[in-house]
Amino acid sequence: MTDVIPVPDDFEDCVQHAIDQDSKIRDFISTVQVKGLDHVYLVGCGGSHFGTYPAFELLDRYTAAFGATRITSAELTSRNPADLGPNALVVAASHSGDTPETVAAAEFAKSSGATVIGISRQGDNGLSRIGDLHLDYPDTISITEPKLVLNELVALALLEGVGETQKAAQIRASIPALPGALRATKDEVADAGERIADILSDAERSYIVGAGPAHGMAKMMAWCYFMEMQWMHSAAINGADFFHGPLEMIGEDVPLVVLLAEDATRSLGERVVRFGETYTKKLGVVDTASLSLPGISPEARGDLSVLALMSAERRVLDHVAARRGHDTSVRRYMYKVEY
Repeated sequence: MTDVIPVPDDFEDCVQHAIDQDSKIRDFISTVQVKGLDHVYLVGCGGSHFGTYPAFELLDRYTAAFGATRITSAELTSRNPADLGPNALVVAASHSGDTPETVAAAEFAKSSGATVIGISRQGDNGLSRIGDLHLDYPDTISITEPKLVLNELVALALLEGVGETQKAAQIRASIPALPGALRATKDEVADAGERIADILSDAERSYIVGAGPAHGMAKMMAWCYFMEMQWMHSAAINGADFFHGPLEMIGEDVPLVVLLAEDATRSLGERVVRFGETYTKKLGVVDTASLSLPGISPEARGDLSVLALMSAERRVLDHVAARRGHDTSVRRYMYKVEY
């Protein structure tokens, strides 16, 4: 087995730091809903945008009391949605808090009269200054999971505020278990990580498939982890679209990675797995159903498994990076040139 990058010692503490902001989130959301709420926009770039998929799923599936949209930062400012106004809530996430497009989106939202929640690392930054509420996490390598949890807690508070208390309560009961459950995920995904490292270590290209909220996880894996951090040719595909063109690119030596959570769209991914088992020798699967997720109730697994999927695939990156000997912090262009 490859000597894999260690899991940060502060991992569980970082996730717990996000959870500890729950009461502040609930108090703030109650004031927003008293004011009047017609639309929620979940905003970010790259990984911060892809991390909104689980929260969007909650809002989109469980309430019709207001509209919900996940949208990239630059699209928000260029499209200027009709519902972006005094009765809109914008949740803008950026690790640094200073991503230019996201700061501009937050400023644009404020100028439109919208309420803004900023999610970023601790300290003074653009989002901490602009947001009506700032949610944060320690500035370490453990950044993906805290952002996911904070978005999830905002979504749960919004559901509770419009009377969807039963669903919110089912999920909330398992929130305290997340630090340990996500930490356990890092170890339990080792076999899948090694399998994917096997098929990707010298591959020319790969296709990463996820359906529903797992499509956001597929984008994270293909674009942020493999393209940005490993300089590998990789494409993210929606599992619902796989059989409408992309399947023609699969051959016996073409790597195909399928991401499966336990949400309502799971069957769309399972269909891709069955195809891959027949037509490629290089199939890798990350499946949350194989994870123990200690402390997560059966009623909450469908929704919280998507958070575990993101945590699992971040660990898969560690396996791939260790096998390829490519430092995940190295960039050609990002943070180095103007673009």
